[in-house]
Amino acid sequence: MSENIFDVSNVTLRFGGVVSLNDVTLEMRRGEILAVIGPNGAGKTSLFNSLTGVYEPQEGTITFTSRDGTVMSVIGQKAHRVASAGVARTFQASRMFSALTAFENVKIGAESHRGIGVLGAMLHGPRTRRGERESDALTIELMDFVGLRDKANTISASLSYGDRRRLEIARGLATNPQVLLLDEPAAGTNPSEKLELTELIRKVRDERGVSILLIEHDMKLVMALAERLYVLNFGSVIAQGTPEEIRANDAVIEAYLGAAPTTEGK
Repeated sequence: MSENIFDVSNVTLRFGGVVSLNDVTLEMRRGEILAVIGPNGAGKTSLFNSLTGVYEPQEGTITFTSRDGTVMSVIGQKAHRVASAGVARTFQASRMFSALTAFENVKIGAESHRGIGVLGAMLHGPRTRRGERESDALTIELMDFVGLRDKANTISASLSYGDRRRLEIARGLATNPQVLLLDEPAAGTNPSEKLELTELIRKVRDERGVSILLIEHDMKLVMALAERLYVLNFGSVIAQGTPEEIRANDAVIEAYLGAAPTTEGK
């Protein structure tokens, strides 16, 4: 079985004359926490959208390898096919069903991959009822896992930012993913919530065996979590390595600060 869950090779994504991703090559190892960082407009979300089938790059290849060794070419696949293969994601801007409870939001994720179909739902036969019981049990399990069991009946719109982020992770896990892509999971959270989120993300990998791919601007959180990092700037990979290697990389410092570091500054 491949050691990598994602293999991205020479991917270029254009929107008219604008190049969003330029000859990007990276690999994600199974079971790791990998981060993609870079300034605003560097191409990070475009990369996520390409990995999940939302965007279709004009050049290059993206392959996803499941636990059973099945290899799928992501480019050209519909987003729901990529999700069914085991790729889940959260978004920088919350996409919860705000009028539904926390429990109902997670249950939607749990039911999304059961394949009951419209007819089964209408007839509400034995298979449908069994699937609903299983979805309820999984939802309760995941609410416990992310620490929201006591807020299961709370309307999602009234949750704090930190609780919303945890709810989105629970909903992603409800689809039974092999890899979870987190787009700015700490956005809008306070320091205490960031600490709890860091612990939860690590727990997702360690206890549920889900690989984590992370986009995040909070460098303290990234450096505490990620085992490896890729740095994008203007759509290109300018550096890769461990947190220690990235901290010391002049190209990364220049991309973030806008000028090469001086000897005294270093």
